[in-house]
Amino acid sequence: MELELLVKQFQDKNHAAFETLYGMYHKSIHGVVYNIVKDTAIADELMQDVFIKAWHKSETYSSKKGRFFYVDFKYSTQCCYR
Repeated sequence: MELELLVKQFQDKNHAAFETLYGMYHKSIHGVVYNIVKDTAIADELMQDVFIKAWHKSETYSSKKGRFFYVDFKYSTQCCYR
C-alpha cells in the first residue's frame, strides 16, 4: 500500500492503518528512543507514548512537514526529553 494513502487512513483513525504503520516503524522508533535513554523498559514505554501522540495528533500531519517517519522521530526525541 502506498505510504501516502496509509497515512491518510491513519489520519482518519483507521486502526488497521495504525497497526501497519506501527509494524513499519516501531523498531526504528524504539532504536532512537533506546539510544537516548539506554534502558529497554523505558524505551518500550516511551515508544508507545510516541505512537499514542502520533495517533492523537494525526490530523496535524502534513507531508509538507516531512515524511511520516521523521515526524515520529521528532515525537520520539520530545518524549525522551520531557
